[in-house]
Amino acid sequence: MQNEEYLVSYVSSPNTSEPDEGECHHQSKRARALSGTSNLDTSDDEEKGWRRGAVFDSLKYVADESDSDDELEEGGDDAVFAGVDEAAFCARLEELTVNAGDDPLDPTWLLLKQAKRAAQCNEKLVSCPKEYKKGPDVGSKSERTRQQYKKLLANQTSLANFGFAFSSQQSRVPQPGPQASNTLPTVESAAPTLVIDEATEPLILSPPPLPAEEPGEFPSVTAPCSTDTQGLLGHDLDDGLISNGDGLVEDAEDAWEEVLEEQERGGVEIRGWDELQEQVKDDLAKGAKTGLPFSRVNQLMLIRSFATLRLKGLGRIEASLEIARQWHEGEGKHLAQKVRALARHYQVFEQLPAEKRRGRANALSPLKDKRLQLAARQWLMLQEVGQVTPQRFQHALNEMILPALSIVLVRPLCEWTARCWLLKLGWQQMRLRKGVYMDGHECDDVKKYRREVFLPAMAAFECCMVHFEGPELLHVDPQLAPGERKVIAIFHDECCFHRNDYRTHAYLLPGQQILQRKGRGCIIHVSGFINAEDGRFVLCDESGNIVVEAREIIYPGANGDAWWNTEQLLKQVKRAIEIFEAAHPDCIALFIFDQSSAHASLPPDALKAFEMNKSNGGKQRKQRDTVIPNTNPTVEHCGKPQKMCLPNGQPKGLQQVLKERGFNVRKLQVKCSPICPWENEDCCMACLLSKQDDFTNQPSMLETLIKDAGHECIFLPKFHCELNPIEMYWGWCKYHYREVKKSTFEEAKRCAVQQLDACPTEVICRFINRSWQFMSAYRMGLTGKAAEWAVKKQKGHHQVSRSAMMSIEAVLDTAS
Repeated sequence: MQNEEYLVSYVSSPNTSEPDEGECHHQSKRARALSGTSNLDTSDDEEKGWRRGAVFDSLKYVADESDSDDELEEGGDDAVFAGVDEAAFCARLEELTVNAGDDPLDPTWLLLKQAKRAAQCNEKLVSCPKEYKKGPDVGSKSERTRQQYKKLLANQTSLANFGFAFSSQQSRVPQPGPQASNTLPTVESAAPTLVIDEATEPLILSPPPLPAEEPGEFPSVTAPCSTDTQGLLGHDLDDGLISNGDGLVEDAEDAWEEVLEEQERGGVEIRGWDELQEQVKDDLAKGAKTGLPFSRVNQLMLIRSFATLRLKGLGRIEASLEIARQWHEGEGKHLAQKVRALARHYQVFEQLPAEKRRGRANALSPLKDKRLQLAARQWLMLQEVGQVTPQRFQHALNEMILPALSIVLVRPLCEWTARCWLLKLGWQQMRLRKGVYMDGHECDDVKKYRREVFLPAMAAFECCMVHFEGPELLHVDPQLAPGERKVIAIFHDECCFHRNDYRTHAYLLPGQQILQRKGRGCIIHVSGFINAEDGRFVLCDESGNIVVEAREIIYPGANGDAWWNTEQLLKQVKRAIEIFEAAHPDCIALFIFDQSSAHASLPPDALKAFEMNKSNGGKQRKQRDTVIPNTNPTVEHCGKPQKMCLPNGQPKGLQQVLKERGFNVRKLQVKCSPICPWENEDCCMACLLSKQDDFTNQPSMLETLIKDAGHECIFLPKFHCELNPIEMYWGWCKYHYREVKKSTFEEAKRCAVQQLDACPTEVICRFINRSWQFMSAYRMGLTGKAAEWAVKKQKGHHQVSRSAMMSIEAVLDTAS
C-alpha cells in the first residue's frame, strides 16, 4: 500500500511554523502504532509534511531530533547520509532495520505509556477465545479455567482406592475440530495425564455398587466418574464446596457445571427428579430422627424445592432464580448459581457435598498426638479430686507437659483451649451436691442376691398372683394347684413431704419473681402400703367407704412427734396384717420391703460376735441359744444345740464358744483394730465366729413377725428402687403436692393427705406392672440401659416379650 502512514510524524510545511519537539515525538509514536507495513513513498511523505522520529533502545541505534549534525558527522556515516533529508533518512533507516532482521512493529518504538496500552488491547483480543472446548481437554481452556481446575484437583488420589474399575464402551467419543488430537493437554497439577489412542476405544469409569446403608445414616461419598481417570475426575469434586451457616454452597468453583456435564457424557446413569424427590424426602425424614445439622437440612430443602419446580416444567435457570427470589433479599443471581451447582451435585452423586468447615483447624490440633493425650491424662489423674481447673491445666501444658515432650507451638495455649481439651479428655464441670448417690447395681454382692435369691423367689410367688395385662389392664386370675392359695404382693416404703415444697418453674413476665422461703419447712412423714388389687392398702365397708387404712402419718421434729423407728414400723405391720386378713381371707400376703437399717433390725438377744468378750462373764449382753450349723468344719459338732450362757447365767465368751465348735484359737487375737480386713475370714476370733451361718443368716424382727402370722416377707436388692412401685406412687403424689401453694403447715397437712388419696388405682396398677417388667428383664439377663429400653418397648405388658429380646440380640450381634 502506497502513501500509508507508517512510522512517520508530521513536520511543518515551509509556509507554516514548525511544531515543538514534544509534539513531534507524540505524533510520531501514534503514527507508528497505526501503521501496518514498511513500504513507503517518501515523495508523498514530503508533500504531506511528515518527519520520522527516532529513539535509542538498548542495542539498536535510532536517530533522534536531539542528536546534532556534528554528532552524525562524527559517526563516520557522511558518505551514506550525505545530501539526504529527514524523510529519506527515516526511510533508509527503516530499510536497514528490515535488512538486519528486526521488526519495525516492535513495541519498543512506542512510548512507555502507549506500549502498555497496546499490550493490554492485544491481551484482551488474544486471551478470550471464540469457542470453548468441553471435556477433559483442560489445556485448551483459558488460563483462569485452568487455575480453577488446578485448585479443584488439589490433594487427589487414584480412583482405584475407591474401588472403581475400567470397562470399555463400543461408542467412540467424537473429538472437536477437523482433526482429533491423540494426546490430551497436560493439566497444571501433580496428577498425571491420560493418553488416548485413536485406535483404542475410550475408557469409561463405572462406579462400584454402594454399600448397604446403616440405619439413620446417609450414603458414603461416591467418587465421580469421567473419561479422565486421574488427571481430572479422580478427585472429589466437592472439595471446592463449603457450606455456610444457611446450608448454601459457598466458594464453589465456576467449573462445577462443566465438570458435572462431563459426568453425564461419561456414561453415568442419572435418575430423574421424580425419583430423586422421593429420596430427598426420605433423607429429610432420616435426618429428623438422627439430628441432622440445620445446614444440611437447608440444603435438602433447597434440592426438594428445585426438584418440585423442575417437575412443574421450569428450566434449571428459571427454577434456581425462583428459589433465589424466595431465599434472598436481593436478586439472588449468585445464590441461583449455587443452587444449580448443589442440585446438579445431588443429581449426579445422589448425596450432599461433604462438609469441610473447621476441618483444617481440627486436623492441626496438637491433642491428636497420642503422647500428649497420655501425658495430659496422667497429669489430670495425679491431681486431687476437685482441684482440676482450666487455669491449672493451661499452666501445666505450657510449662511442663509440652516442654517435656519437646513440642514447640507457635504461641502458648490459651485458657479456652485448655477448657476444650478438658472436655475432650472426659473432665466436665459438674455441680457439687451435699448428698451423693452411689449406684451399686453391678456390685458383686448385689448381683448375687438379685440373681440367686430375689428373682427366683419372686418368680415362684408370681405364679400365684393376679396379673393385669395390656393397656386395658385385663384381669387374669392365676392357675392354682390344689392346696395353693392366691398371693397378693404388698409394697412398703416411707416418704417425706415438706411444708415449703413448691414448683420450681413458673411462667412470669420479665421482672416478676415469686418469693420463696429459704428453708424446706416442717416434715410430714408417711409410711404406706400399696397393692395391685386395692391400690392403697385400705379396708372398706359394703358401701365402699374406707373403714381403716394401713397408712401411718407422723409429724416429727421440734415440738412434734418422735422420729420413725422400728417399734413404730412393727406396730404398723401388725395393723396391716389385720387389715389384709379382713379384706382378703384365704390369701397370703407377700410383704416387700427395701433393705434399710430399720427393716433389718435384729431382736435384742440376737447373735452378734463383735459384742462378745474373749472370756466368759463381764458386761457383755446375753444372747439367745443357737444350733451349730451343718457347715461347721468339725462334723461331729454339726446340728448340736449350743447354749450361749453358763449354768450360773453368765454369758459365754468368744474363746469358749469357738472351742465348743471345734476351732483352735491358740495365738489368735480377739478382734482386729480398728476393723478387720475385707478379704480375711479368720483374722480374729470375732471375725471367725461372725462368718458362721447361724450368726450370718438371722431373721429380723420384721421378718419374724410376718412369718409367724402365716404370711411371706422378702427384701428388695440394694439400689433397685425401680423394683418398688411405691417409689413411683410417691413421685406422682409429690408432683401434685408441689403444684399447690400452701401458706401454713395445716394447709400442707391437708394437701398431703388429699394428694395421697387422689392417685387412682389404675395408675398404681400400672406402676406395679412396670416393676414386674423390670424383674422380667433382669431375669432374661438384661441390665442397665438395655433393661430400661426393653421396659419402654413393652409398655402395658406384664413381662418383657421375646421380640424385645430378639431386637436387643440383633443390635448386639450387629455391634460385635
